[in-house]
Amino acid sequence: MRLPFRLASRYIVKRRSGTLVHVISGISVTVIAAVATAMVCILSAFNGIEDLVKDLFGTLDADLAVVPQSGAVIPQTWGNHLADIPGVATWAPVLEDEVVVRADEAARVATVLGVDARYRVVSQIDRAIVEGAYAVEDSSKTCGCLGLGIRSELALKSDSLDPPLFSVSAPIRGRKLSRHRERAFRTEAVHACGTFSINADLDTRYLLLPLRDAQDLLDREGRVSRIEIKALPGWTQTEVAEEVERALTERLGEEATGMTTLTRDDKHKFITQTNRAEKWATFAILSFILIVAAFNIMASLTMLLLDKKKDLEALDALGMPVHMMEQAFGLQGLTINVIGGLVGVGLGSLLVMGQAAFGWLQLQGSVVPAYPVRLDVLDVLGTLAVVVFVGGLGSSAMVRHLIRRQTSRVR
Repeated sequence: MRLPFRLASRYIVKRRSGTLVHVISGISVTVIAAVATAMVCILSAFNGIEDLVKDLFGTLDADLAVVPQSGAVIPQTWGNHLADIPGVATWAPVLEDEVVVRADEAARVATVLGVDARYRVVSQIDRAIVEGAYAVEDSSKTCGCLGLGIRSELALKSDSLDPPLFSVSAPIRGRKLSRHRERAFRTEAVHACGTFSINADLDTRYLLLPLRDAQDLLDREGRVSRIEIKALPGWTQTEVAEEVERALTERLGEEATGMTTLTRDDKHKFITQTNRAEKWATFAILSFILIVAAFNIMASLTMLLLDKKKDLEALDALGMPVHMMEQAFGLQGLTINVIGGLVGVGLGSLLVMGQAAFGWLQLQGSVVPAYPVRLDVLDVLGTLAVVVFVGGLGSSAMVRHLIRRQTSRVR
């Protein structure tokens, strides 16, 4: 192996500059480095988008939740069994349903979340408050916290001292709509005490009300849609979900068959899976581009072999085995791939780390100031492995074919 390596290094290092072979080899390294850089940057961008989506939806969601398997609600008292379960830090009941919100002539359908004071502990709603206060626990008046989009559509003014009023209406179950529609709805007046902003979708969909008022409005006394749970540090969501299901099954018996435990990832599985599918589809497309780049290396090796025709004849006359000649020129193709791959993943990693640290690529009018990225070591190693494998395999096959044909002619 030492002789083929010495020959390969001699042809790489001591080749005369300015030759066409040298230029093509340089182009090959550049193309491979560019594709590898693009692969690292794009995969890191998908990682950042996935983290951003989880972070945004995590503003309203806790780490996991106990939800009904069938039906719309479960008993609120189930939450009392969660306090001493391993891995559970705290819990909060949440009631969710569709309502109609009105202010003067403006009206729209929205989703109400009935919550209590514990909700701000299990979720990250506090960081999303942009106006007023999270005051759903205020007992002096019925306070609501609206998404920025809903507040804008209802044209509610900002006044922390005298919050404006709007109405929330929910259909009375079992009562048919008639000409007197107001008889089919239960309506409550609410003060717009606070405003939150997460993203355009959530801001135009949700509003928060005190749990007790939401239960009265929706006629769900003692019932909730789910029980949100915050996990203790050091516990994964899956581990806590298993502990919760095991404990509730033991304590509730057959009644527990009507519930299941979902992690935050489970609740947003479609979004996460779609993002990952797009990520690996992009990775596959860029891998095909690498195959095109590998043809440059094959062209370079072909011209090198033609340029070193006399060397091949001399080596063959001296009795050098054909497989050693193949190794010598194959190593040169592999070296071009490794150099291009290392330069590419190195440059790509620097660009990603720079974007994460300094936010060079800004996003105007977005929920985040800069394009989100996250560098994953597995993505870097995977990119380098694909570069070396694709280029090395192509180079080896081309060299094997050309050398065997060349030596057969000599003989």
